[in-house]
Amino acid sequence: MRGELPQLTLTQAAAALQRGETTATALVEEALQRAEAHQALNAIAWLDPSDALEQAAARDRARQTGQPAGLLHGIPLTVKDLFNVRGTKTQAGSRAPLPPFDDGLPEALAVTRLREAGAVILAKTNLQELALGLTGENPWTGDVKNPRDPARQSGGSSSGAAVAVAVRIGLGALGSDTAGSIRLPASFCGVVGFKPSYGRVPTAGSLPLVPSCDHAGPLAQTVEDVAVLFSVLAGIPPVPLALERSPRLAVPRAYLEGRLTRPVRIAFEALLERLASAGAHVCEVALDIPDPTVVFAPLRAESALIHREALEACPERFSEPVRTALLRGFEFRAVDYLAARKQQLHMREGLHQAMAHAEALLLPAAPCVAPPRGTTCIELESGQADLRQAILWLTLPAALGGLPALALPFDQVEGLPIAVQVIAPFGEDARALQVSYWIERILRS
Repeated sequence: MRGELPQLTLTQAAAALQRGETTATALVEEALQRAEAHQALNAIAWLDPSDALEQAAARDRARQTGQPAGLLHGIPLTVKDLFNVRGTKTQAGSRAPLPPFDDGLPEALAVTRLREAGAVILAKTNLQELALGLTGENPWTGDVKNPRDPARQSGGSSSGAAVAVAVRIGLGALGSDTAGSIRLPASFCGVVGFKPSYGRVPTAGSLPLVPSCDHAGPLAQTVEDVAVLFSVLAGIPPVPLALERSPRLAVPRAYLEGRLTRPVRIAFEALLERLASAGAHVCEVALDIPDPTVVFAPLRAESALIHREALEACPERFSEPVRTALLRGFEFRAVDYLAARKQQLHMREGLHQAMAHAEALLLPAAPCVAPPRGTTCIELESGQADLRQAILWLTLPAALGGLPALALPFDQVEGLPIAVQVIAPFGEDARALQVSYWIERILRS
């Protein structure tokens, strides 16, 4: 069994633990071996093997003595180094002093929920500085490298979380998503990433970036795995994943016009044809929303306020791109900020309108495959474009509107993964998971 452990998904491992076919200790030992084997990818920010093995041994003793076991009993997980984990220091990929953000908690509430469900908190993962960025590159802690090709970006800011899942350093991860920071790394690294509805998973005890857009959510190997993690993180019963009928899927083709690279366009259209052949009703819809990048810009005022004291006292302890982005937040007037907050509601309404006659909205999670590290521009169908702007066009709407959105790998382009983004109405997290599960089953058939 030991040799088969790397192939187990979280759900399969939980079942194997319940049947007595493996132990928490064996799962943790395997994860530690993988962490050592993949050190060069720079996914891990903190790891104490002794602590992880002690946690695992305690879980094994509890099971042997018949103590009640939670959904994640004995499952090793990683946590983005944006969340407080007791016994560790949160660095957030930065050298700047961090503001108080624990809300009186010794540990982030989401992490505590994982622990109470029986999870082994294996390690903390690296991220882009202060969770501000989409490439996975960090001058202070080093770049997190793509597991498919270390010369390429892993995506940000939950870079280490996605890479850890991809190379099975643990069986799932806790990440955060303000503008795409779960979904983009999931797409670039070929794993499943779920951004739940705004506020559905508590962010208390994590360092905020843009509080009006900050989401916490899981990454794992399968939709079933992220559904289990989501139920624990949200404090709700397990989500039933089966759909009663084939879904109605809305596609905003006009919104996507000229916004993708040619290979991603071809693969996405092929996916739509496959889903239609499997019984889905695929319809084209208009997506009447404001420019998401324009709406998002004034919300940087929230980030500037969070880091104001450090920016004034020691600006040199922020990397130049992050410092520039934070300082830009001071340039907006109160009326600009309030208008942006109002536009967030328009964003939600526009997305809901596009799904008025469908279960979910589909669009690519990224416009391209993972580009080489250091890339700032890419070639779209419409011509050269800024990489950040091109990504945000796809990921920001769901973040601004607070809607649940899941990134699901569906194909490869030249050996690199691409993902479809499944967006459901606000509060309909179960629907996002169910539609994604249906699509995943079609892809595996």
